[in-house]
Amino acid sequence: MQKLQKEKKVALDFIERRYEQWTDNYELYRNKVKTNRLTQRQEVNIPLMKETIKTILSKVDDAPMVDWKELSGDDMKELIFQEKWNNDYDRLNMEGIDIQDKKTVLLFGRAFKKLNWVDNKIDIRALDIYDVVVDPLTDPLNLETARFVIQKNIFRSLRDILADERYEKEGKAKLKVWLTQPEGILQSSKDREEWEKKLERLKSMGVDSSEFSLFAGGDVIVNLTEHYTNIWNDKIKEYERRVIVYANETIELLNEKLEDLIGVDFYPFITWAEDIETQDFWSDSVADLVRVPNKILNIWFSQMVENRTLRNFQMHWYDATTQGYAPQTYEPGPGRMLPAPGDPSKTIMPVDIQGLDETMNAINFLTTIIERGTGATAIEKGQGEQKQQTLGEINVLVGKAKERVITMTKAYRRSWKELTQKYQAILNANANKKETLFKKGRDGRMWPKVIFPSDWRSEMGYEALISSTSEQEEDSVKTLQKFQVAMQQFPENKIIRKISQKRMLETLNLSPQELAEVREFEEQFEKEQVSQEFMAGAMPPEQNQLPVTPLM
Repeated sequence: MQKLQKEKKVALDFIERRYEQWTDNYELYRNKVKTNRLTQRQEVNIPLMKETIKTILSKVDDAPMVDWKELSGDDMKELIFQEKWNNDYDRLNMEGIDIQDKKTVLLFGRAFKKLNWVDNKIDIRALDIYDVVVDPLTDPLNLETARFVIQKNIFRSLRDILADERYEKEGKAKLKVWLTQPEGILQSSKDREEWEKKLERLKSMGVDSSEFSLFAGGDVIVNLTEHYTNIWNDKIKEYERRVIVYANETIELLNEKLEDLIGVDFYPFITWAEDIETQDFWSDSVADLVRVPNKILNIWFSQMVENRTLRNFQMHWYDATTQGYAPQTYEPGPGRMLPAPGDPSKTIMPVDIQGLDETMNAINFLTTIIERGTGATAIEKGQGEQKQQTLGEINVLVGKAKERVITMTKAYRRSWKELTQKYQAILNANANKKETLFKKGRDGRMWPKVIFPSDWRSEMGYEALISSTSEQEEDSVKTLQKFQVAMQQFPENKIIRKISQKRMLETLNLSPQELAEVREFEEQFEKEQVSQEFMAGAMPPEQNQLPVTPLM
């Protein structure tokens, strides 16, 4: 436990410098601001952070398409494994996990997903960035170089921990006794507070609130830590990767070899970053670039709002040395006369509050700087520029903005490649039961099929081909353009024309019935053409010639 506590402290010291920045990024994204007595007294926020994050998020492709290729060429295994992936993809809501993953990278700079084997099924979840800490010496490009990886803030009720057969009886007995002591009760209340903070963050990230019903009803909440670390084994004379689960930093509940738990020896985490560095594992994010300017904009806007409010008050100074004058307040109204002794201009004068007319220009200037830095320009946000621009200039701006997202897309696609590799490794190591898959037939109906692990398990393995939807569309367009050129070079080649028509129909996403109707019409049309050509060739030559009009 001393070794584990030291590792955790080192990792926390390395990451805690980022917590304040992450909190500011998140609060600005959620339109929450902190007021103070000097600079920002009004609770107002310009949603620059949200519109920038959502604009860039919309420009990064949807979750990529994954096509599996069986390396020995077994088409049946390949087909079954592809359907198994498609089934898990829908069951786990990978599209939702993908959105959480990308949003976390944009806000905090790095994101984590975790793979696990639960109830004889693979489980994949996007993790809260606050809940994962790693070895400070980890290579930012390769998580496997970490000496330890820690997932903290795993909140579970005491009754569930006591009922879990994976945990040691001795550890559960100690935990039960410890929680009845004053320090245990105090720690439990702190855990509940931490859980409520975590709950608020997770809800805002789109996680279904139904998952939290377990912690209702006054349960004792225990904070568990799942610690992956390399420990020297004297018997085999080498390091082995182990998993230690402990509660409240003191009580060990599980200590097992990672390979014995999930059948693999690699960290079951996927991590990636948008702005990768060589030294700092916790790199900067897009939100870090927006945070300070957004705060400045909020201050300026707050001051402008307060300035307008003060001007609307129409307050006045008065000469306190004037004898016999006792100022009174009167409610304003249309046509109402307000009494004053003598010449009002000599006794009272309005408070001169100058307008902040230049504030909006300054806000626009600072917003433009942020748009240039992030690539989320006004055009990308769906807004027009103020100055007149030609269509060519707009296309150039759009192209330049899209180039800013290419770097993020590369790292993002690499993380999906790693995810598919670990996905098939965990499946191969753990799957041992049959399951029923459903596949849509050509007629649109769903057909069930019972499969066993032997139906898809491959000795040679699988290779995952990762491609984005935009790449597929672009490749399809380029392929069709090449076919058009080929058809111009070989106008009489029916094979090229037939293949080109097939590829073109594939890009239209037609239903099987619609495809059949199109093909049936084309086949009938070709038969009619052949019949007409045959009839024209069978006619006598004199009948094929045009009639000659006799000269008068």
